[in-house]
Amino acid sequence: MHKIETGLFLGRLPFARVGQGPESLLIINGGQGFMMKPRPSRLEKDAGRLIRILPPGTSFVLIGYDPAPKADPSLEGMARDIAEIIDADFKKPASLMGISYGGVVATQVAARYPDLVGKLILLASAHGFSADGKRRLRKQIQFAQAGQFHALLKEFTTVFRRPWLNLLLRLRLRFEARSLVARMGAPSTIVRYLEAMLDDVVTEEDLRNISARTLILGGERDQFFGGGMMEATASAISGAKLMVLGNETHMAPVERASDVRRHLEEFI
Repeated sequence: MHKIETGLFLGRLPFARVGQGPESLLIINGGQGFMMKPRPSRLEKDAGRLIRILPPGTSFVLIGYDPAPKADPSLEGMARDIAEIIDADFKKPASLMGISYGGVVATQVAARYPDLVGKLILLASAHGFSADGKRRLRKQIQFAQAGQFHALLKEFTTVFRRPWLNLLLRLRLRFEARSLVARMGAPSTIVRYLEAMLDDVVTEEDLRNISARTLILGGERDQFFGGGMMEATASAISGAKLMVLGNETHMAPVERASDVRRHLEEFI
């Protein structure tokens, strides 16, 4: 049984901490960190999933997103917040991992503040979304703007490689739609975070600034970061290690948990 501590960084960014190691891994959550309300129970559930894919005994801090940002979110602003947290609360240079949306933010942190990041892991992520990924983001923005949460959630019922997992997700959405929608974040907040990823870009020049030892790990058929995006990220970051899991999708960390854990353990 792992003890999970929850709290806030900077008085506004929710986090969940597992373990008390002197060199905790800082993990930036994926899009569920702003799609869903950041209740402690939500953070604990996300942290529990990470325990299953991280090397045994790994101390880590999972950090989410400001649920009510005063200004429009930007990659630059999110990176600045993470840099401030590293500088104040972590041994430097820190080990930083970003999952999906969080990986784009983590890339920006490593590029803008290279002295603060010693190891960088992009899990089911890259320095930016693929063309198909951006198309999906725009569709999600349309549903969120219209308050069509059921349609927005349905967008995620095709992300698994295994058809039966997609079926289970559709069944859950069918029978638990009301409770799932009740746990969603504010539509305006969801839209602002999604638009931030379309408005901001991590350039190849930014990537060349990264000095951190880097691992990029994801599925070959990732619906958000496939299409050569992971390969492009790896080629631009000096010495980056790329591990692409054949035939896997955006949910490779779930469907290939043991392989993901093995690659993370070798790298960490």
